[in-house]
Amino acid sequence: MNLNDYIIKHRRQIHQYPETGFNCPKTSAYIKNELIKLEVDTIIDVGEYSLVAIINNGDGPITGLRADFDALNITEETDLDFKSKNVGKMHACGHDAHTSILLGACKYLVEHKDEWKGTVKFIFQEAEEGPTPGGALNIVKSGFLDDCEEFYALHVSPHYETGTVAVNFGPAMAAADTLKVELIGKACHAAMPEEGIDPVVMQAEFVLGAQSIITRKISPMERAVITIAKVEAGTTHNIIPEKAILTGTIRSFDNDVREIIKDELSLLGESIAKRHKGKFLFDYQYGYDPTINTYDTTDTFVESAKNILGDSHVKILDLPMAGSEDFSRYINLKKGTLAWLGVKQTDKETYNIHHSKFNLNEDALIFGAKIFIDIIKRRSK
Repeated sequence: MNLNDYIIKHRRQIHQYPETGFNCPKTSAYIKNELIKLEVDTIIDVGEYSLVAIINNGDGPITGLRADFDALNITEETDLDFKSKNVGKMHACGHDAHTSILLGACKYLVEHKDEWKGTVKFIFQEAEEGPTPGGALNIVKSGFLDDCEEFYALHVSPHYETGTVAVNFGPAMAAADTLKVELIGKACHAAMPEEGIDPVVMQAEFVLGAQSIITRKISPMERAVITIAKVEAGTTHNIIPEKAILTGTIRSFDNDVREIIKDELSLLGESIAKRHKGKFLFDYQYGYDPTINTYDTTDTFVESAKNILGDSHVKILDLPMAGSEDFSRYINLKKGTLAWLGVKQTDKETYNIHHSKFNLNEDALIFGAKIFIDIIKRRSK
């Protein structure tokens, strides 16, 4: 079986049996069984079901390559012959492809040890989609990657043509934090608001005030997003409720900006509650850190991608995206690069990731494996 067929075979098998979060025993067992067949030197169980497979091939650099293998809680609506058989779960983010690409790179590097030197640690990770704190944290804390010098990962994207990649030098993806606010007042009849404390008014002031943090407390040269996405208050039209609850997300690309936003949101809520003689409860949960690609590893990635795809098929991005990735934990450990692998369909409608009809172009997967392989060869020169 050639490498392309090998990758597609595993992608389709994994796609049929999606598992989510930290509960991925069958997916992990499938990957582990294949790694045993490939006769990799060492296979380590990490976290709940994550795996680190190691190939030692003499003196040389130590490189980490990561793929995630968890799915999403989405009911698949494609017409694929190999669509999900686990109701309510779907590989709608392409992690089945990531895992298959990495298995393909592993297979090639095992079978062609004469072409490279060093050590490769293949990281197969659970729970990239959460829940918090995500699957990368336990892998990094395990110490099994402490000697890795650089990390690389690919994420499929239907925004880019098949046969292309896209990458950022520097900020690539955002930190993603979660906010929950409770504004507590005093319930009363809606016709007699002077007898109560209206949390709905406080809520409105908070939502509007939060947006001024971005425009007046953060430099216009920085990028950040505050979105209040859920608002809960009241039970009927003629009662002022006791409390209002808001939840939302904060995205940022700089940890100092992140702290400013957190502090300003807390001050905003406290001032509103004090002015209305109400109470304010503030719950700010840190999510994944911003993914900041390091420049030298991105140089390496770009050179390998150009070697595989050609110069014109490697796009250097000017702007990061506001999505988040816990690959940031590996970069923070040492250094590394996350890039986008184009998987846009050429003969059918393309749906975005996290869509129930998402289906990537499988012709792209071999390019991902070849780029990983070239990075290992390039680093061993």
